[in-house]
Amino acid sequence: MNGAPDAGIDVVLDQLALQHAELLVLSENSVAMKSIARRIRDLGDFDMSLVGRIEADRRMVHRSWHGTQSSALHRLVVPEGIGLGGKSIELRRPVWVRDYRSSDSITHEFDDLVAQEGLRAMVAVPMIYDGDVLGALYAGVRQEVSFGDQIVARLEEASVAASVSMVSSQRAKIQTGVAVDAERRRLAADLHDSVSPVLFRIGAELRSLRSMEDLSRVRDRIDEVASQVTAVSALLRNSLADLSEHPPDRQLAVSLQEDCEAFQERTGIAASYMALAEIPALLPGRSEALSSVVREALVNVEKHAQASTVVVSVVVAGGQLVVAIADDGRGRCGGDVAKPGHLGLALAAQRMERVGGGVSIIENEDGGTTVRAWVPCAAENRADD
Repeated sequence: MNGAPDAGIDVVLDQLALQHAELLVLSENSVAMKSIARRIRDLGDFDMSLVGRIEADRRMVHRSWHGTQSSALHRLVVPEGIGLGGKSIELRRPVWVRDYRSSDSITHEFDDLVAQEGLRAMVAVPMIYDGDVLGALYAGVRQEVSFGDQIVARLEEASVAASVSMVSSQRAKIQTGVAVDAERRRLAADLHDSVSPVLFRIGAELRSLRSMEDLSRVRDRIDEVASQVTAVSALLRNSLADLSEHPPDRQLAVSLQEDCEAFQERTGIAASYMALAEIPALLPGRSEALSSVVREALVNVEKHAQASTVVVSVVVAGGQLVVAIADDGRGRCGGDVAKPGHLGLALAAQRMERVGGGVSIIENEDGGTTVRAWVPCAAENRADD
């Protein structure tokens, strides 16, 4: 507890901290785009950056930004061919202007918004993957400048990497959903296969009773039906137990997915679960302890973070299974798990300690907070437990 893991897990967490942006890029589109916007601004002496994503009706929406001084360009809808970014996705090539408001090479529907942000020079580069335009990257400067070929080339390289990240995040999300759905379908099929035949036999027995006149035989058949009802009840109980008690390698994934779905439905805040590694078998109690940390962290996000996105991810490193709950909120909850305001997490951390794990809280460099919980993988700890 108190953010002080042992030396082995400390090394793991240091590595994960260095790779934090990369893990999130692979885990959820909105978080990926936020990381991309920050990196674009670092490529040159830019005052601000934007990332737009193609959505319905070939319209691009600005979904992430870095260095903006107002909200004028936030979540702006940009039709294809309109303005600087619209032109870049229409032509499928970089487009830049020395002075946005006086340029005669673009349309000027957004001049007032650009003026609110105080921008002059801007460049937009489309993100293209496998022939499909996914959106555009922007960089802007609050004075008149020209963008040289080297800067444009670096932004084009960034757009290629961003395109791969966006596609990877979407595929990871689909694969996670497919895995959870497949588990649910398997359990439903098991229920159908075990219970349906017995119900069919009960129905057939009841129908046959109508044609019987010998009361003694009727009693015998009723006893048989009662026995079958008892059997099907037992099957139902077992199947329902299976639905709530998944095998160790599936239990945690299903639990975290359901927690994210419930959180999003309750709060309206986008929440995603991403398995960035295959979850190993865990010793008894460890899955439940990890789930308790996730639920407490989500409650804290709901109460305090003012976040728009939460990502729950799972990685395996150094013989440890690590679950990270990252949000893009105010980023003021980092530090000691035991400090005031973290009572729920402190109790969850105590439970983690009892199963050989721990919890830490950090503030993300690009905003928001990440709660990490870790436990040893079972295969390396059976002798000790």
